Amino acid sequence: MVKGIIFDMDGVISDTQKLHAAVEAKILNRFGVNITPEELTRKYSGVRTGEFFDVLLKQQGAAYDLDGLMKEKWGEMAKLASLGVDEIPGSVDLIKRLYEEKYPLALASASTSDYVHSVLEALKITPYFSAVVSGDMVANGKPDPESFLLAASKIGVAPQDCVVIEDGINGMEGAKRANMFCIGLVKDKNGLYPTNNLIMSLSEITSDYLKNLK
Repeated sequence: MVKGIIFDMDGVISDTQKLHAAVEAKILNRFGVNITPEELTRKYSGVRTGEFFDVLLKQQGAAYDLDGLMKEKWGEMAKLASLGVDEIPGSVDLIKRLYEEKYPLALASASTSDYVHSVLEALKITPYFSAVVSGDMVANGKPDPESFLLAASKIGVAPQDCVVIEDGINGMEGAKRANMFCIGLVKDKNGLYPTNNLIMSLSEITSDYLKNLK
């Protein structure tokens, strides 16, 4: 039985994953890491930026200041967020409906706390979440299950009674490791994903869908 629902943010609630990838690719390209925003999204969506930056820049043999690069990245993201944030189609309506249906809602994002709250405020959905877990609140980012387990504990729901809504493979894997149901929001169901519950639109998540989730 589904008793609590945990959302990823970028790419599930807000149409901001593409912004992350564009900013990240621009910085990495500057250091000779030839990677596209699309490849970054495919490989590292849901992973904390500092973790994969460290790996890619070390592989490149570049000299870098990771803290400085993170400040640069989040400074750029803050500027973009200030210009406005678009929702993933149907996300705000879904959140409001689930809230009205008395599901405890939590957020588990790899983004920083300040950025998460700025996006939630921009979309006017902060009050609907009983718990928010950001990337700077956990020691291990996705695909580690830590953020999901912390979110579940904050809403007082056992992991096996939680549903995670994710768009990234790393997030889906993290939900699996947390022993939670996972709904993968994807653009193509023919891909390889660590969950059998795939949707292409949030409108597919109905009350009956949740009741029959396996």
